[in-house]
Amino acid sequence: MNPYTYIEYALQSIIAESIPYEVEYWHFVNEPRWDSKAEYDNIQRARLCGKTSFYDYKNKSWQTYTDSNNTSHNRGFERILSHVIDHSFEPVLSELDKEFWHFDYFFNRAYPWKECKHYTGYQDFPMYVLHSEQSSKDIKQLESWGYKPVYWFSHALLCSAYYFKPYEHLELVKNYLARPLLSPWICANRLTRKHRTDFLELVDVSLGEYSLLNPDPLGVEYTGSVPARSFDDHSNSSAEINITNLTPWNTSFLHVVNETVWQDKIHFTEKIFKPIVMHQPFVVLQAPGSLEYLKGYGFKTFADWWDESYDAIEDPQQRMQAVADIVNWITTQDINKMRHSMKHVLEYNYDHFYNNIPNIVLDELRVNLENAVSAPLADAVAV
Repeated sequence: MNPYTYIEYALQSIIAESIPYEVEYWHFVNEPRWDSKAEYDNIQRARLCGKTSFYDYKNKSWQTYTDSNNTSHNRGFERILSHVIDHSFEPVLSELDKEFWHFDYFFNRAYPWKECKHYTGYQDFPMYVLHSEQSSKDIKQLESWGYKPVYWFSHALLCSAYYFKPYEHLELVKNYLARPLLSPWICANRLTRKHRTDFLELVDVSLGEYSLLNPDPLGVEYTGSVPARSFDDHSNSSAEINITNLTPWNTSFLHVVNETVWQDKIHFTEKIFKPIVMHQPFVVLQAPGSLEYLKGYGFKTFADWWDESYDAIEDPQQRMQAVADIVNWITTQDINKMRHSMKHVLEYNYDHFYNNIPNIVLDELRVNLENAVSAPLADAVAV
């Protein structure tokens, strides 16, 4: 059973506990987001039954669920179940996936809803969307379309309880001070993206380790000054850190976390947890407020060693330059001495990640889902 399946079962349990009525849980298969080429074949639903109430569209209220209601539903589609759409692991792209989020098209796959004589539209019942992004225009767009977004830090659970759990007690991971520091910094980029190449052009790439091999998924050809290069063959998945031997993954000091989404939202993936597992300090290339976001979950950052005011810089070019200045400065420092001086922070983050984060984010989901259930549906515009 893969990690996503385990988490889906955990989510279904929390949904059943938190929502006092019958719902359907929708999740993606094979890919963590909608595949437009699959024509909805990669999204499945599971009915979470056993509830004692349902939404009566005729009377606009929740009613007791009885056999007569069930008979009426089967005969004439008197009711439509609320949905929980699990979009926890990939950023929401509301315009790109607008066809998916279109209510009419979406429901046509689930129900012959036009035959439901008491159904008048999306505003009649809750449609919850589990997601993992902050400061997001896409989430605000979903709200304007009538959805009820429910935030939780999904990748923190995925990585602490599943992806990187096997690394917790490995000697090469725990005994990090015994590993030599062969490079002052590492910046791992599996895919070429403009913000990643822009950053690499601001640093002396001859002094650190970076990967830049696979092409831009949008088809944009990079013709700049940074040569294609990689310190591994890219055969490892996102869930792996190559620790078989001494490699740049485990012999570099500063980890440059160059996230998938650069400016539009805060959406941390597994990338932020690789330096935490490997006991490495980090800087983050993402939207402003990213370090504050991490500190909100109890992690410690590195303002005692370098200037972290870049996290508050709104201008993307200025923020990127501020991060590049830190990386270039690190190449002039005694990194072995610096690592020893920050060992209490590195070890704290490691322990916090494995011992506390799973419960923190699951509790967060419970609270946010319960709050969403009790909150009124926002005024919406049909998509």
